[in-house]
Amino acid sequence: MEIRPQTVIKMTVVKKNNYCPIFEEGDEIIIKKHCFDMSFNKLEKYCYATLADIYPKCNNLRKQPVGSKDTFTCRDNGIIEIELERLDDEPYDFERRS
Repeated sequence: MEIRPQTVIKMTVVKKNNYCPIFEEGDEIIIKKHCFDMSFNKLEKYCYATLADIYPKCNNLRKQPVGSKDTFTCRDNGIIEIELERLDDEPYDFERRS
């Protein structure tokens, strides 16, 4: 079993500029182990357009120091504004459990 540090990123909806059926200001999503951490996240749905936006941003943020932040607006006419923040790494067991 190999235990290695894994990047943790917090996504926060900081502003809602127009109607959005999914997100509200203040919604937070934690990304761990390259996945949405469903034990923390309260959302039952996730916007496909924002998913496409978040992938390259998270990959870049993983290479930055802890505490680094990035912001962007969603590709659907900038309906929401999102802040990403790199949190402290957490150890993770990379072996799959059956």
